[in-house]
Amino acid sequence: MTVGRFVGGRFVDRYGRAAALCASAVVGAVGIALVILVDNQAVAAVAAVLWGIGASLGFPVALSAAGDSGDNSAARVSLAATVGYVAFLVGPPSLGHLGEQFGLRNALLVVLILVVAASFVTPAARTAHPAPSP
Repeated sequence: MTVGRFVGGRFVDRYGRAAALCASAVVGAVGIALVILVDNQAVAAVAAVLWGIGASLGFPVALSAAGDSGDNSAARVSLAATVGYVAFLVGPPSLGHLGEQFGLRNALLVVLILVVAASFVTPAARTAHPAPSP
């Protein structure tokens, strides 16, 4: 995640927020899928790196997009931060419960589905272009 945060800023500057978030989600999804599908320690190590790089930009770039998307940016940033922190607090116990019921790899399918779904909503993070003045 540290590498993703250090390098991610340049990626966002060059390609834009939406592309960076989509690429981040795809890299994270590949990492999660490898964790779920491949039973090999070396692959698991690479998968953990991919998952970490993929997860590194989601929260900070989403907060940035919320702050730049128009009027009442404080409310949008507050909502985005609240959703992120609720996911941070609720996610691990929920995965633990699902893991006890269905196995950890099957529980991680929920995370994979959510990350893939997130990749489809990344166009919402595009930088808004101001309307031309009359």
